[in-house]
Amino acid sequence: MKKYNYKNIQTNLTKSSSLTVKQMKIIDQNAMNYGIPVELMMENAGKTIAVHVFQKFSKLEEKNITCISGWGNNGGGVISAARHLTCFGAKVTIILLKSKKVMSAPSKFHLFITRRNKFINVIYVNKNNSKKISSIIENSDIIIDGIFGTGVHSEIHDKVYSIISQMNKSKAYILSNDVPSGVNADTGISANISVNSDFVIALHKPKKGIINSKIKFKIADIGIPPEIDFPSKGVIA
Repeated sequence: MKKYNYKNIQTNLTKSSSLTVKQMKIIDQNAMNYGIPVELMMENAGKTIAVHVFQKFSKLEEKNITCISGWGNNGGGVISAARHLTCFGAKVTIILLKSKKVMSAPSKFHLFITRRNKFINVIYVNKNNSKKISSIIENSDIIIDGIFGTGVHSEIHDKVYSIISQMNKSKAYILSNDVPSGVNADTGISANISVNSDFVIALHKPKKGIINSKIKFKIADIGIPPEIDFPSKGVIA
């Protein structure tokens, strides 16, 4: 069996802690060193999102569900959620904001395993389909936001600004993966625009910005064991 080098990087957490972006990055890295791949954490996040949506709405075959994915790892979680939602009878549209070429490798993995799912429709945003994208968002009953997560630190422009604006104008129930896109995960302060989420699935622990902004959330267990939050010395096989 392969042995993973578990680096003893201290996070200075208490059991009730919310997390800064820096702390979560350390925990993610420790989890990977422990042997937990990012793809598995995304899978767990996606399942939690799907179960939440099913428990809230039940008859998903009657709902227009749209997952909006950025190009980073946050997008992979909502792509995973789309696949899990089809297990509850849903038909899902995934809107990808950029081409597969620039997506993170874990997100590409989750996109790959949707390829034969006849209940998922994947659409890439381009300069020729803006009206189609607008119509899909406008007619959505449920939108799952996976554009940025904790990765936004500057103003939002162009097509992403337009997409978020359309999401906010829609009458859909909006669920965000970890952090509403456009909200600073450390401070809770919005960029020049951010997603007006109805609810957030907080990955592993809520980020400090979520606590500060008083957004409704619940925590997703993404498979990170307690010893990663509170590391001890040594190597774990």
